Amino acid sequence: MKYIPIGCKQISFVRYDDQSSEIHIQYHTGQTQVCNGINQDQVQRLLQSDNPYDLIMHWTHRPQTAQQA
Repeated sequence: MKYIPIGCKQISFVRYDDQSSEIHIQYHTGQTQVCNGINQDQVQRLLQSDNPYDLIMHWTHRPQTAQQA
């Protein structure tokens, strides 16, 4: 799993599992959310993004993609 730090108030970091194509979002509150169907190109967009929070929020609001863990 690849850990990606996110510099925002709400999210501590995300982990990307390339074998399952999942992003695990770790919030500062301790809550974890999993988004599946995330490919390597999307992870590259996240790494290069000036606003990674908005991109992550887009993934979490896609129908039937995000799961609470």
